[in-house]
Amino acid sequence: MLASVGESKYVEIDGINTHYVVAGEGSPVLLVHGLGASMVVWRENIAALAERFKVYVIDLPGHGDTDKPDIEYDAESTVEYLRKFVEHLGVDKIALMGNSLGGGLVLMTALAHPEIVSKLALVSSGSLGREVSIWLRLPSLPVIGEFLTKGPVDNTEFMLRKAFFDKSLATKELVTELRRTNRLSGGREAVLKIIRNFITMWGVKRQYVRARDVGSLEMPILVVWGAEDKMISPKHAYRAARNNSRVDLHVFSNCGHMAQLERASEFNGIALEFLSQ
Repeated sequence: MLASVGESKYVEIDGINTHYVVAGEGSPVLLVHGLGASMVVWRENIAALAERFKVYVIDLPGHGDTDKPDIEYDAESTVEYLRKFVEHLGVDKIALMGNSLGGGLVLMTALAHPEIVSKLALVSSGSLGREVSIWLRLPSLPVIGEFLTKGPVDNTEFMLRKAFFDKSLATKELVTELRRTNRLSGGREAVLKIIRNFITMWGVKRQYVRARDVGSLEMPILVVWGAEDKMISPKHAYRAARNNSRVDLHVFSNCGHMAQLERASEFNGIALEFLSQ
């Protein structure tokens, strides 16, 4: 799906064969997808951003065409994995842009390693509050989690439709691609481990709610959300902006959990302006 945009590459990070795409020239930007997704959720953004920047798009461990080993998939290890990936790229500083789980991970990376982050963009980001969809909380329960993620009914299309305000954007092509990568060996097990590491039936674990810490960050911060996001409440966007007066906040009406796909043209304009500052 991304073959026409950029060059597909692989590198071993922490023993994990990691798939990523690179496109364009200029200051570096890394795009990080969410839970159960892959780099395909940035497909409408790569070409536009690559006109001015060197864009890297990664498949996280357990996702896409990156390896899905039997590891813990805890937040701390994944943050270090992202730091090592940036180190591999050979750049001093990089702009980090993350959606959903990817947002939480780039936020935690910026907090742990601010020296490598030039700018931070959070799109319907995790780790800004506890409240998340029941469909993200239910799999944290014993047995139910196994049934929902590894049971006989594939829920890829169901979850994708939940992510969009405009349900027609959950196209057959997008569903087929995400179903393909999620069904690769170890994929569904990785998703379940990640959910249970981050989330309980009561929401995101308190140690991973870092909204207050946003106030300590000194790099430019962009926060983008969909007003109709049913996966992670838009309240989290306003909470982040309250904690740091320098946050550039954009909330799209009639938009769900993936503004970069659902409102691609407007999103690209905002992202380019932010990254160019």
